Amino acid sequence: MKLLNLLLVTATLLVSSVKFTSPAASQPAPLRATIQAPEWQRFCSAMGQFAIDMPGNPKINSETFSSQITTHTYRSILKNKETYLLQYFDLDFRLSNNNIKVTLNNAVDFFVVGANAKLLQVRDISLGGYPGKEFEFQPLSPKEPVGVGQVFLVETRIYGLVVSTPKTENAQKFLESFRLF
Repeated sequence: MKLLNLLLVTATLLVSSVKFTSPAASQPAPLRATIQAPEWQRFCSAMGQFAIDMPGNPKINSETFSSQITTHTYRSILKNKETYLLQYFDLDFRLSNNNIKVTLNNAVDFFVVGANAKLLQVRDISLGGYPGKEFEFQPLSPKEPVGVGQVFLVETRIYGLVVSTPKTENAQKFLESFRLF
């Protein structure tokens, strides 16, 4: 019986593609560990009536100010100092056509000041027929990359998107993924 088992094991080893290896030769360690890029996720907010793609695990926060305005913030800060932010808040009144431009400009200023940056340029844009502004800003810290943002006025709601990353394709992916529903 033992002889039969020995023959079966030997036959299996000869037929199968088992490879016996010699001990691994020493190899130098890689100079730099590869940093895994964070996964992008789709976030949908029924209350905020939007969807957006963001990397990592964004922190979601709501804060009510003395003015009774509540801001809702979705922020993802990555280890390499990339920042992705979506914030929205509701106004308690509708704006006249004259005040829309002023309100959007004030929103741009609000986000630039919040980023501790200086405004580089602004241009008019729209999203689904709603007016908006796109802007570039330079953080006051020289180590930070140029950022880009967008603000939109949708009925009585202001949406602000801000991204600061050296990877322009990530900034574009973030901004282009924003959808209203």
